[in-house]
Amino acid sequence: MEQTNNKTASFTDLIVWQKAVELFELAAQDTERFPQGKASFLMAGQVVKCAGSIGASIAEGYGRGGQKEFGYRLTAAKGFAFATQDWYHKIARMGYMTPEAAEQRLKLLGEISRMLGGLIARVAGKKKDQKETPETGSNQ
Repeated sequence: MEQTNNKTASFTDLIVWQKAVELFELAAQDTERFPQGKASFLMAGQVVKCAGSIGASIAEGYGRGGQKEFGYRLTAAKGFAFATQDWYHKIARMGYMTPEAAEQRLKLLGEISRMLGGLIARVAGKKKDQKETPETGSNQ
């Protein structure tokens, strides 16, 4: 992806978005192993939807162009990350995945949440024309 002046050329350059997509892929794979049944079908749909909404919110906010809107969508993405954590706790309690796999997903979600928190803080303090660098999430 092309970058100019050390600024992010696309939302796909943001490491937090890349990690969100990784999580979405893992969630989709995880749900393929769920047992058949109404509850597992519901839980599968919710965890995949919430996980997918993290990256989608980042992309939408970036695409809207303004820092205020970007910050708002990043906050929504963080909310989806917490909702996804909730679903993974429930999935683990139901025995639909191993405790080790659930812990790995929760660790990744914690990392995504922390990255979003830092990015939200930086976006809130930025001038309207600045963008984030993909390496650090900030324009240094």
